[in-house]
Amino acid sequence: MSSKHWALVGGAVACLIGVNGHAQQPQTDLAFPGYSGFLNVPSATVLNHGQADVQWSDQAFLNRRGSSGYGHYNNVSGTFGIFPYVELGGRLAWDTTQNNCYREDCGIRDLSANVKIQAPFIPEDWFTLAAGAQDLGGETGDFEAYYVVAGKQLGPVEVSLGYGKPEQTPRYLDGAFGAISYRPFPWLNLIAEHDSQDARVGIGASTPQGWLPWGLQVKGKVLAWDEGDTDNDRNFASIGLSIPFGNAPRKQRLHPMPVQPPEAQPVNTSAAEHPAKATAQRIGEQLVAEGYDNVRTASNNGTLHIWWENNLYNRDERDSILHVARKAHLAAGSHQQAELTLLNQGLPVLRQTVSLSEQQPYQVSRRFAENTVFNREQPEWDFEGSYGPSWKPRLTLSPSISSGVATEYGVWDASVAISSELAFNLWPGALASARYDAEIYQTEDFDKGGIFYNNRQRTDLVEAEIQQTFKLHPQLYTSFHAGRYAIDYNGGLNETLLLSPGGRHAIGFLGGTFSHTDSNGEDRTQALAQYTYYNPGLDAQFTVYGGQFFAEDEGFRIDSRFWFGDYALTLQYKNTDAEFVSLGWVIPLTPVRDRQFRYLQVKGNADFNYAVQTRINEDANIVSFGGAGVVTSSNPLQKTYLNRGRVAQ
Repeated sequence: MSSKHWALVGGAVACLIGVNGHAQQPQTDLAFPGYSGFLNVPSATVLNHGQADVQWSDQAFLNRRGSSGYGHYNNVSGTFGIFPYVELGGRLAWDTTQNNCYREDCGIRDLSANVKIQAPFIPEDWFTLAAGAQDLGGETGDFEAYYVVAGKQLGPVEVSLGYGKPEQTPRYLDGAFGAISYRPFPWLNLIAEHDSQDARVGIGASTPQGWLPWGLQVKGKVLAWDEGDTDNDRNFASIGLSIPFGNAPRKQRLHPMPVQPPEAQPVNTSAAEHPAKATAQRIGEQLVAEGYDNVRTASNNGTLHIWWENNLYNRDERDSILHVARKAHLAAGSHQQAELTLLNQGLPVLRQTVSLSEQQPYQVSRRFAENTVFNREQPEWDFEGSYGPSWKPRLTLSPSISSGVATEYGVWDASVAISSELAFNLWPGALASARYDAEIYQTEDFDKGGIFYNNRQRTDLVEAEIQQTFKLHPQLYTSFHAGRYAIDYNGGLNETLLLSPGGRHAIGFLGGTFSHTDSNGEDRTQALAQYTYYNPGLDAQFTVYGGQFFAEDEGFRIDSRFWFGDYALTLQYKNTDAEFVSLGWVIPLTPVRDRQFRYLQVKGNADFNYAVQTRINEDANIVSFGGAGVVTSSNPLQKTYLNRGRVAQ
């Protein structure tokens, strides 16, 4: 860079540092390339944990034959504060939308991933330090770069200096870079930077915090001036949304007892026994009136025993536990504590002892219910009831989507179906279910004769099965399934899961044999070992599958979920015949509390998941929907019995 450019940026730095301002928390915005930062330069901070930013911009830098330098291209970026000190994002860049890149020039069409990690344990009044990667593992390397950056907040002024190394040179982040911003107001940002190639000046603005509902902010940036080695006098802009992802701040939990609870005093007199049993019956009637199934209550020596099956709070069964605990607390009478047992499909799963003698219910202890096929001990019930019959049909509606994103055939191709699953509880642990999909929309490439036709959503019976689950130990479940799977296969499945005493760890097996309904079709065998870890403090879970998958490709797959209340971000890595990574999200398509009728329940999918996948570490971007496919029941153990794996203390 010439001395004139250094003088310009240096003068801006001197002016901004000289401005008096009050100390304030730095606000994080996205730079044009999709990571948190200034214009092109990344900042030394990451998005706040749980913050989600989505941005459109018209700037992309290409270094291809026949196209070198900045251009006005479409860019959509989504970046999430997935962990404290960690942000993860994806970027979709394209020029033309639906033309075939094999037949005509379509310019840029690329899907890439970004990650940035901020160093923890550095005092905030010292400085911040972060390192990141852009276009991580990408095939074409159009945006690939690695960088490290340090920063300092000086009241309303933020300064960053760093060093980068891109895959393709020359371009931004190719060597030393720096930036400075000044916020005279929290919603206004004046920016000057040198991105290693060009000096740039711009402005950013956002709606003030609190103006829009749900913590939503609208943000935008404009490149007002640039000059340097790469390009001169070009103007680019971005606009986006920032919102706290999920509903974790609004979630409430049953808290542990703050002090040692008083010991329950035996109540042996007949004068006290009768009103206690009347209380137990009254609470049972209230829970049935609320809509709970398989309710049983009893009073025994000052302890209120409540068993119930939750079909109301289908997003998170911990909401149901809190609801029942509060009901017991309000009507406790002479009871000093309650023993709450959550059932699923008639099997006791979790048991919690709750103090009722305080101003609010507190959790005294929590464990897996001791009841198994070998231990059927139960209290002598004072009340038994249910909101409708045990065989009540339950209909779940959900979209089902197959899509290709940033392929050589289009920016976004999709086949969309409405999925309907009908399930019946037969007896404890036994369930019959069927799922039917009806395609309602498809793009041209999913039509007959199109490149993605074989991966379309088919209008057909997708699955029909009967299953029986046995609880062999408080922490050991095994489930046997038989029926129709993946539309064209008849077969049987076994899923077995062993949990650690606290529920954080689980090891298991998922296997089956399948025969094609067409005599000329291929039979298949699936045999997978499984390990799951759940961290309740971070509300994150990781599942590793290894072995032979449904298509008989061998290797491993890692699934991860980062929960934000009832919502989650998902990351997936597959390594069998090829390598794939995907970024997605879980959005509940049903209310926090579902409704049900006495003889039917209709609900949305509490676990709807959509992800965007890209192939990595290959010389060419070959179109593929990815291997490592797992055929499992629509009602697997983790989902049906174990709150989607979130039972750990």
